[in-house]
Amino acid sequence: MLPSLRGLQALSLLSQTGSLTAAADILGVSRSALSHRVADLERQLGVILMQKQGRSVVLTDDGEALIAVMGDALDRIEAAVEPIRRRRSQLRISTVATLASHWLLPRLPEFRALHPDIEVALTTTRRAINLEAEDFDCAIRHGLGNWPGLTATLLFRETLAPVAAPGADQNLEGSSIIRARSRFRDWSRWWTASRRAGRPDDGGLVVESRAQALEAALAGGGIAMIDMAYVDEHLSSRRLQLLAPPITLDEGYYLLSRSVRRNDRILGAFEQWIVAVSARSRAEAGAATSQ
Repeated sequence: MLPSLRGLQALSLLSQTGSLTAAADILGVSRSALSHRVADLERQLGVILMQKQGRSVVLTDDGEALIAVMGDALDRIEAAVEPIRRRRSQLRISTVATLASHWLLPRLPEFRALHPDIEVALTTTRRAINLEAEDFDCAIRHGLGNWPGLTATLLFRETLAPVAAPGADQNLEGSSIIRARSRFRDWSRWWTASRRAGRPDDGGLVVESRAQALEAALAGGGIAMIDMAYVDEHLSSRRLQLLAPPITLDEGYYLLSRSVRRNDRILGAFEQWIVAVSARSRAEAGAATSQ
């Protein structure tokens, strides 16, 4: 039978500190509790491992030999166990970078204030993930809601609208439009749904992502076609202006989770919060549109 890990940990700290009080303080237990741990270990092994020497505690030859053989084994065990222990209070989320930067991260301090005991670990990627195989509790993804085998909760439908900074070129028929390669069809979709004649200009600025398109628009570089969820605060603060009414797409952003969930208490708290925040965000976007 393996010896008590708690006893080995107590013995190791005694070896390092030479003091029952100091070792007990490190472990957050009483001197008596620490002594009992070592005594239990001694009974298991059938040898004496420590002895008092004045006000100090020293290890016997058997104790020193045991510590020497253990080496850094306890540290390596602790390093392996700590991530598993933390996992019980950690929420792991996968989402896309633009949503994270311009919608989720600005709102997360509210969740952290409500649930300070929950550690949030956020990862951004555009690739599809497998929630059954990967170490995430949930994901936020864009789509139609049809993810087989997963529970999909709609947060908000996507709404597209052209926005620009005050003073920038705001001619929708001109060459100041900003396109994102990751969402190249957004301009033509909005144009057609808005029943505008002709087609959007082929010129303008092409960037990699909608996050970059938004930054370019905020800097006065042209007109970006952006989801209203990302710009409500910029519209309220007058950093951006809405140039035409938005259109609502069939696609939206969904919170995805397994049908049988891990960390159900933590994920449930996050789900309740993000659904409420999404409803508030939709209301703010509607208010910004009506101004």
